[in-house]
Amino acid sequence: MTIKTQGTDLYAIDPAANTLLVVGCFTSLDGIDTSIAQIETTCLNSDAREYEAGLAEPGSASFGLNIDPQSPTHVRLHQLKTAGTKLLWAIGWSDGRVTDTSGKSVGIPPSISLAGGLSALAVTAGGEDYTTAPTVSITGGGGTGATATATIAGGAVTGFNITNPGSGYTSAPTVTLTGGGGTGATASAVINAEVDFELPETRTWITFEGYMNSFPFTFALNDVVKSTVGIQVSGDPVFVPKKATP
Repeated sequence: MTIKTQGTDLYAIDPAANTLLVVGCFTSLDGIDTSIAQIETTCLNSDAREYEAGLAEPGSASFGLNIDPQSPTHVRLHQLKTAGTKLLWAIGWSDGRVTDTSGKSVGIPPSISLAGGLSALAVTAGGEDYTTAPTVSITGGGGTGATATATIAGGAVTGFNITNPGSGYTSAPTVTLTGGGGTGATASAVINAEVDFELPETRTWITFEGYMNSFPFTFALNDVVKSTVGIQVSGDPVFVPKKATP
């Protein structure tokens, strides 16, 4: 199935306050890619040159923008470009749009997972004889506020739903499971080392890092003020397809 470009959204994380920037009224997006460098392995007795894949070499992306000087996001983006700040970017494809209460089609935005918050709980032993989900207690690790619920199947603990990631954790907290009528279930916690996006699975995404290396203002006859903002990509972009529905 092909995906229409109309309905695409562009987001970035402002590292000053770890807040989500929604880039309004952008008109194009291009060049998010890396090329693979070549390592020559040709021998003197070879009939032709031979190569192996080398390091990825990130390129320069760009997005078109109809400039609104009253938009706090546009102003903030220019400030971040001037500062040379590397940002986390996320492109939300049009396949994840929903209808809001006013009947308008809107894109589901990502959330932000903060450093020091809980990112995952892993089952290390499922236990046995559980008739209801045990209570999950998360303690230690230097942080506070993390909460989660457990899921069971066939009398064993099979997974967890994090209801609050908490904050301030500098090491993995201890996870204790009590109640539920069973015994033997254990789990371990994983914390976020860095700020990152939490991407809804109901939408296709591309995420990448990069700093803005140009932010020109274009004034033309019978037109609006525009810019083609350049981004120097860092590392490989990540392509996350929408989760297929059963």
